[in-house]
Amino acid sequence: MRVLLTRQPAQAGDLEAGLAGAEVAGRRLRVGFLPLTDFALPDDDGPLRALLADWAGADGDAAGPVRSDGSRWLVLTSANTVRALRAVGWDGHVPAGARIAATGPGTARVLTEAGCDAAPWLPPEDRSAEGLIAGLAALHPRGARAWLPQSDRARPRLAHGLRAAGWDVRTGLAYRTVPYPAQAGRRLLDGADEGRGDVVTPARLSAVAAGTAVVLTSSSAVEEFVAAGLAPLAGERVRLVAIGAPTRDTCARRGLPLLGTAPTPDAAGVLAVLRAAA
Repeated sequence: MRVLLTRQPAQAGDLEAGLAGAEVAGRRLRVGFLPLTDFALPDDDGPLRALLADWAGADGDAAGPVRSDGSRWLVLTSANTVRALRAVGWDGHVPAGARIAATGPGTARVLTEAGCDAAPWLPPEDRSAEGLIAGLAALHPRGARAWLPQSDRARPRLAHGLRAAGWDVRTGLAYRTVPYPAQAGRRLLDGADEGRGDVVTPARLSAVAAGTAVVLTSSSAVEEFVAAGLAPLAGERVRLVAIGAPTRDTCARRGLPLLGTAPTPDAAGVLAVLRAAA
């Protein structure tokens, strides 16, 4: 049984590793990729550089006096945000008195690869915006300061929730989500995946075996799935699995039938959906 994830091989991690070779109804899974979106630095990355410098303390007056009690947080909600910071010169150093929050192990892994010299804080269970808000607010009940670089398609829930909890939040554009592939020179991911046997282009999706599962990893992937004219294949040629409530909700809004929504954003969650439908 084939499973295609709507991302690029360069983004592969624990999800792909956990699915590869797993069995569903006695059939081994073959994992591949259906890249629909790509990620690029903003045309003007000066504001991102300024946000990074401010958090690091080089421009502390921009957001108030620099604190040394651990309440200066860089909040990273995706691995691509880490890649964007690397692209504008961050060497992974976390200055004294500052901390990093990451949404989950995938972002933490890319932080390690980026040379980050401090262990990030991770939400213990819920990796959604609500989980980050609850966890960070519990660490600093009286509020703290957060620097929040995000995608151009990020929802405002996290920033609004932290502000409601008494935090001073500075946001900034880290990267843009664009149709695959992004312009060379601004692209965040390695572009060496073209021509790989495990990569299916949108134009070739109609040729895959009936019953192939497509795992929609983000709301952006759903929008591009529809924009690429692939919606008529859903439910017939391919069966769709959503990761996360926002992705599920976007599928509903776009009228895409789902096999199910993974209860957790990992291989176990995707396998639970596939096995329940087998």
